[in-house]
Amino acid sequence: MNKPLSDKETLISMLTEIYVQLEDLEVVLEASFSDLRKNLNKDEQAKLIVSKQKLKGLEKSIDLVNSISNLEVVGSNPNHLSRALQLEMGF
Repeated sequence: MNKPLSDKETLISMLTEIYVQLEDLEVVLEASFSDLRKNLNKDEQAKLIVSKQKLKGLEKSIDLVNSISNLEVVGSNPNHLSRALQLEMGF
């Protein structure tokens, strides 16, 4: 009768050890994934900042081109602007 108890105790001891190791692994993985998540968020924010700066530069370029073309239109045909305004008011 003592032999089965001994086997059961050995098995319980091994399972307890495995459980403790799994808990330790869970803690390590949680910390590792947390750091990885933080690093990924930083990288994505940096990419978004770069994209935002590029978009601002493009918007400035477009505004500059639009202002230059508006000056050319007004300078070449002063009635063109008033016609455009009349068409807008018609709609």
